[in-house]
Amino acid sequence: MTKKELIFRNPFGALGIDCDDMINGGELGAVMARAGLGKTSLVVQMALHAMARGKNVLHVSLDEPVKKVNVWYSEMFTNLADLNKVEEPQSAYDEILPNRMILTMNVDGFSVDRLEERVNDFMEQGIFKPDMMIIDGYPFEEMNREQMAEVKALAARIGAFALFTVKTHRHESPSENGLPVQLGGVDDLFSTLLQIVPENNTIFVKSVKGVKAGEEGAVIDPETMIIR
Repeated sequence: MTKKELIFRNPFGALGIDCDDMINGGELGAVMARAGLGKTSLVVQMALHAMARGKNVLHVSLDEPVKKVNVWYSEMFTNLADLNKVEEPQSAYDEILPNRMILTMNVDGFSVDRLEERVNDFMEQGIFKPDMMIIDGYPFEEMNREQMAEVKALAARIGAFALFTVKTHRHESPSENGLPVQLGGVDDLFSTLLQIVPENNTIFVKSVKGVKAGEEGAVIDPETMIIR
């Protein structure tokens, strides 16, 4: 798959969203869903799209090893290549892979200061400067507004867009504003909120804050986890 072909595989195109409208330095975004509905698959699609556009993506995993994260990227790329009947996909994957770095951190030892220290180490050595940070597995149940504000400030300092995955739970009632309780008291810090919602036998992704918020959602293929 060539870079051009990947660019036109904007994962949120079916929602009428241009990823460039979402990925702004210093902004926060989140993909919210219950376990097993494809949060990580969705952010990986967005990461591959950004990488194809020459953006550097730092994938911070707080609960999975590098090997498993790498498999997510490889499998999602393969699904996209198969969907588009691309010849020699491996060469195209190898071409954009330098635009991604995986960083694993123990969730119990995670802090914004530690993350900033690691990112600064990469930047000062000229190894990697992220345009987008995916933070997968952040314990929203334990966070507070001050910590989230620190993440937003860090994103602004390095000029990156920070995208979180947020695990919700079936038994929980939403907040007064209709958003998952995990974002209570911090939702105003986010510019983009996407929610994966199962309805009957179909899985939808909907924009609940930001570009196209409140409009009709897009369908996720349950086998490939690609937005149709």
